[in-house]
Amino acid sequence: MAQKCTPEIVIDILEEKVGVPADTPGIETASWDELGVESLGLSETFASLELNLGFQVPHEEALTTHNVQELVSLINTYN
Repeated sequence: MAQKCTPEIVIDILEEKVGVPADTPGIETASWDELGVESLGLSETFASLELNLGFQVPHEEALTTHNVQELVSLINTYN
């Protein structure tokens, strides 16, 4: 069974892969645009989450999310 996704896990990977500081105010609800996360950075983040947590979610769906909270919610609906 895949591990449950949390905002902290996503934020750690965003910091590592995209360079978004983990202490960014409002990071969980800020839009990808506000955080400077483009589709390639989101794809890299999502691929890392898949590898680390062991889940399968269509990438097209991940790209429709708008922020960390939405991505976590999407992943956990498939988990």
